[in-house]
Amino acid sequence: MTLNDLKAVAKSFLLALMLTACGGDDPRYRSTEILERPPILATHKQAADELVIVEDDSIIPEKKHKKGLEDDVYLTSSKPPVINIKQPFDTAWNTISQALTQSEIKITDQVRDKGQYFVSYNPGTLIGMFSSLVTKQEKEVIYVLTVDKNGQETRVTVKKATPAEQSSALEKTAYDAEADDDADALLYKIFETMRDDLLTV
Repeated sequence: MTLNDLKAVAKSFLLALMLTACGGDDPRYRSTEILERPPILATHKQAADELVIVEDDSIIPEKKHKKGLEDDVYLTSSKPPVINIKQPFDTAWNTISQALTQSEIKITDQVRDKGQYFVSYNPGTLIGMFSSLVTKQEKEVIYVLTVDKNGQETRVTVKKATPAEQSSALEKTAYDAEADDDADALLYKIFETMRDDLLTV
């Protein structure tokens, strides 16, 4: 045997001794309980869908008017009375149209360039209702609403249509040529609708 062979045998022997020593029944080599464990870190788990309540302190502006124009329309004490609307002409024109429709007053014609609405109006008096039952045909009277610019406001006047305007709007058998002039009653009806009942957006 050479020297190198002897060295190899010695190394193998030493290695076998070490392995035998580690393979004994010593509990220190079998149990891991005494080994150092890594520290446990405290974590705060937050639910991803946790509700966050935020109080809304914003103020929703109230509508200027809920129903009716209120102070934006007023009636003069002049003779004949006049309605004044605190709106420019174009807006007031549409407001009047809405008020007539809402009051169930029939518009027979309109000429926007002249600022005129032609409407059929019957105040529905007891005499008128009785006569319409007898004749089986309700007589109509045509009135002219004139809409004019009045500075920043718009002015509305009402008058009974002339006989020529009556006959051009209705057949002769349909209108009452001798009916009382109820222009003031019509004006008040339109005014009250605009002031108290007009459905504003």
